Parts: sequence; structure tokens; C-alpha cells
Amino acid sequence: MRRLGDRRLRWAALGALVAGLAVGATGYAASAGAEAATTGSQAATGVLNINATLALHSYHQSLGCDIGPTGNDCAGRTISGGFPGLGQVSGKYDLPLAIGTPWCASPLQNRSLAYTALLSVAGKGEIHVAVADGAECLEWPAIRTQTQTFTVTGGAGTYLGATGSGTLTRTLPLGVESYGTETWTGTLNVSGYEFNTTRPTISGATSKTVRAKKGAKSARVTFRVTAQDDTDGVVPTRCEPRSGRSFPLGRTQVKCAATDSSANTATAAFRITVKATR
Repeated sequence: MRRLGDRRLRWAALGALVAGLAVGATGYAASAGAEAATTGSQAATGVLNINATLALHSYHQSLGCDIGPTGNDCAGRTISGGFPGLGQVSGKYDLPLAIGTPWCASPLQNRSLAYTALLSVAGKGEIHVAVADGAECLEWPAIRTQTQTFTVTGGAGTYLGATGSGTLTRTLPLGVESYGTETWTGTLNVSGYEFNTTRPTISGATSKTVRAKKGAKSARVTFRVTAQDDTDGVVPTRCEPRSGRSFPLGRTQVKCAATDSSANTATAAFRITVKATR
């Protein structure tokens, strides 16, 4: 069986190695004046509609990579990040590949093959997943981000007896080792378990105007933004720029976010206006 070792230079030549993490970002709701607070839907019993984008790290493994019963190549991958309704999730899997003939009609075509994965949810348990073969053979480099479907086959801890299904989509720049995203959409079922899907409520994100000292080009501004969660109570709030920093003359937007233990994130934004004193 062939390995990717003799293809590493060819892969690198197809594109520059991109080492920046491209994780899907949550947009902020800007507020010109009044307080901006974000809340979410209520808790869901038994069924979670999943839509989560995780950080994906893909790398070539020349040894110890599971190519499966029919593959002839393999890539190692890890995923991590906040999974709304679950919490902080991490996982590692080997992605077996079928490169060229006889698996595909053309020696230039490839196909992602089936594999199993385990998602660890921090402090809560595990979710077991079986991922199916890619639907068709694709030419390079589309194989690196081929869409695959998954079936939830069980779990442990909080997710004992879990079922469900859905789709995996990926973004990944070219390179022997690269960083991108893996998005999970579908449903997760755990009989009798109440998933927390309600985002915290942010308070205190209120625009304010201050005056700098005479001749100064900035002013130190303090503010207090807090967040309350239905399940976790008070949760930490992160704002950028932070309270207590010097703000320049003019308007500066402050963005705040708060995340609970189930990875539900609320965001808010407000403006600090600093006026000159003549």
C-alpha cells in the first residue's frame, strides 16, 4: 500500500503552508446608544439541533495512521473548540484516503473513506461517531475538504445511549500540515437529558461619553459589564478594549462576550466616546 511520504513535496508545491487558525467567528451586535444584550433559545429536552464550527488541525502521518480496510493513504486530524449546547469539545481521528485507481476511475482522483471518532466533552462525557465514505471521487485538492455524513453510535457519561446524524463540512488551506475548520450540523438525541441552549444575558454594555483632561489625547475609561446564565449563574465577561484602558479621542467600539459551560456565547457591543477639553 502506498503512503503519502513520497507525495509530501508535491503537496507542498500545490500551495503555501497556511498556519493561521481560521475559526468561524460569532458576529457582534453593535449598539450606538442603549444597552445591547443577547439571549438565546430555551433548553431543549432530549434533542439538540447541532451547528458547531471547531478548529481543525490536519497533518500527514507516515507511521501509525489507520488507513482502514480499503484505504491506501491517511491523514491525522484533531478538532477542538466550543460546541453550543454541549461545551468544550476535543477529538482526534485518522482520515483514511483512497488515492487513484482502482478506487477511483482516474489516477488523479481521490476519495475520503469511513472512520470512527470519539468526541470528548469536558466534564460531561463522550460521544461516539461513525463517519461514512465520501459520496464520490474528487480531484486534488478537493479531497482534503470533502463533505461526509456521520451517525452517532452511542456515548458515555451524560451522553450514554446517544443517537443522531448529520453532516461534516470542512475548510482547509493547502499544505502538508494546515489549520482550518470542521463544521458539524445535524441532530443529537439523548433520551431524558435537557440540553442547555440558552445563552447568558449581558448587562451593562451601555455607551458612554467622557471628556479628556485639557490638552490630553486620550482618557482612562472604566465600565462594568456582567453576564448572568440560567444554569451557571454569573459567568465571566470578556471585553476588548478592557475597562480601565486609555481610550483615544473620538469613538471606540467595545466588544464583549460571555460563554457558559455549555459553550453558549452571548455578545454585545457599545461605544466609548472621548471628547477633548479646550
